[in-house]
Amino acid sequence: MSSHRTNFLLGTGYLPIALIVILGLIWGGVPSIAKYVTTHGVSPLNYSFWIFSISSVIVGTINFIRSRRLPPRYLRFYIVCGVTGSAIPTTAMYYAVSEIPAGLMVLLISATPIFTYMIALTSKTEKYHPLKTVGVLMAFIGIVLILLPDSVAEMKAPIGGILLGLIAPVFYAINLVYTANCRPASLHTMDMAVCMLITAAAIMFVATMLFEPLYPLWNAPPLIAGLTLLQGFLTSIAFCLFFYLVKISGALYSSQVTYSVTIIGIIVGAYVHDEVLPILVWVATLLMFAGIGVIQKARNLTKESRSLAVGKT
Repeated sequence: MSSHRTNFLLGTGYLPIALIVILGLIWGGVPSIAKYVTTHGVSPLNYSFWIFSISSVIVGTINFIRSRRLPPRYLRFYIVCGVTGSAIPTTAMYYAVSEIPAGLMVLLISATPIFTYMIALTSKTEKYHPLKTVGVLMAFIGIVLILLPDSVAEMKAPIGGILLGLIAPVFYAINLVYTANCRPASLHTMDMAVCMLITAAAIMFVATMLFEPLYPLWNAPPLIAGLTLLQGFLTSIAFCLFFYLVKISGALYSSQVTYSVTIIGIIVGAYVHDEVLPILVWVATLLMFAGIGVIQKARNLTKESRSLAVGKT
């Protein structure tokens, strides 16, 4: 096979597209799996602990096989990332999805780039451009449409559950800006992923011990245990696939995963849970996607090539 053909397949051709679709299936299906498990006997707190524990063991094993040692001197960075990028947003998502449609939860998570740019602009990590304000306003209007009484009533989703769901993208955004500003230059992305997952698992273990009994996954019904193990496995695989996608295609191209996850997540929610999202939510989806596109256009105009969505590989 020629080098040109190989580069096409690996860099800008079929493989990146396939990875975007696969990641869309994995991450888009997470809220639907979580919704089923957390409404069938497993508390969101316990579920979060088990997912982080399983995925950290898998990704940690991969890192061990690769003979990588985790630098202990960055402990504070690991803890902050574990709290803001995993423990709080993921647990909030699991609590929210037990009350609101899984497809809606996926849509709320897709607002992460919007909150990221808002926080980055405030912290002066991003350069100002009028188009960015336009993009943020478009996304804000989309969120307002979701919170309208007609939308809430048609989805049978309490406003409290929706607001709880918004905690996830806000903390994901905080984590991304913090990582962009404070990440040690020598820290490999896979090392950071392992430390985030291990830290999150430890935090959720403590939280679970403080607030409720540990759910014995080994005694769970086969379907519940299987889905939990499956999601833990898929979470770890998604980390690895996404980092590989960034490596071969770059951060900007990889950001298209947002659209894949949202679209597939809404479809999965509709198929698995018979969810029907009202027309206003679809309008909100278009507005949020358009807002993200406008902001990215502004970033290109200000020559900001480095995406806050990912770090170095």
